[in-house]
Amino acid sequence: MNEIISCEKTIFKNGAKIYREFNCDSSWVIFESESKKKKILFSLDKDLIELTGRLGFANWIEYKNSFIVEYHNVSGCCDPYEFKLFDKTSGKKIAELGREIYHSENQKYPYFVTIDNKNSNFLSFLNLNTNKIFKINLPNGKIENTLKITNGIFSETLFDEGQIINGVFEIKYKYMENGKDKKWLFGKITVDLKKYVS
Repeated sequence: MNEIISCEKTIFKNGAKIYREFNCDSSWVIFESESKKKKILFSLDKDLIELTGRLGFANWIEYKNSFIVEYHNVSGCCDPYEFKLFDKTSGKKIAELGREIYHSENQKYPYFVTIDNKNSNFLSFLNLNTNKIFKINLPNGKIENTLKITNGIFSETLFDEGQIINGVFEIKYKYMENGKDKKWLFGKITVDLKKYVS
């Protein structure tokens, strides 16, 4: 199991830790606060232990007051990963972030971008340092219509890799206007993040 499961501890800047442990019956991810209080965030039982790191909690990234965890619903191809947001001091889950369009490790613009889970006509921008959200409109109906035309399931697959340059977020996406010619069209979304930094 040592070849499959790394028990190396990630130590956050506030002294808290996150790491994996295992025995013959299961594997689990532990959050340990600076005051040494331990909390199991996720576990896999004996039948799934060999999928540790490929199913469930896979990776984590630290931010100012929180950390996000990459969560794999299936071990293997093709479903986009989901993400969960946790408080870095207590290990308490703050939010289910859903599937990502983009997330930035840039501490000046630490945004997690996703399709709004209530209305697919919006992109939601969550600041991972402040937990504040702002939303922008997507081009009316283009994403939803494209999923219907292509029998698509995940709107996230319609977006290219985003980037932040000089405080401006930019991402390209593809869409179809009708199912007759099946021709891909391309659009671009640009957001000046400097307007939202507090």
